[in-house]
Amino acid sequence: MNHHQLDPYPIPKEKAPLYINEPWLSDKSLLGYPGNKEPDLNDDNVRIYIPLDLNREAILRRLDMVISHYGEANEGNEVEFGIDVDMLIAQIEIYDQVWYVRHMPETGNHSREAIELVKEFVAKLEDIPDGCAECFPFETIDTLGARYLYKTIKGCHRFLTVHGTLL
Repeated sequence: MNHHQLDPYPIPKEKAPLYINEPWLSDKSLLGYPGNKEPDLNDDNVRIYIPLDLNREAILRRLDMVISHYGEANEGNEVEFGIDVDMLIAQIEIYDQVWYVRHMPETGNHSREAIELVKEFVAKLEDIPDGCAECFPFETIDTLGARYLYKTIKGCHRFLTVHGTLL
């Protein structure tokens, strides 16, 4: 999981806006450039902050839009498809960080809210039609599962359930 630089620090427990200085979250064209969080030095540059609501419904709605845009995952679109989904995963990571701090679970490294969101996110990824893509969404599903959904038992990843509930 990537830890995003959230401002203000510490994260407020009440609902207050957070400023995240990671321009690539809203501008995909920056992904190929070094991670400079400072405003562009061009004379005509204007740095703006765009509000973005991060909640379960909004993130899943954005995923539905990305899936609808690309349709099946195939060799021709899997890189762009994967980049768009990775931008949503960054939103999940931020959502997780905030909820983790607000609720401080006694066990685990992730918030209960993020784990539930990732379960739904992975289910949607698993339903993407396979048009002979080599890596996406398979590696993304495995990565999300390893980070959020699987418990490690003697070096192997397995789903664990208690009374039919995925842990």
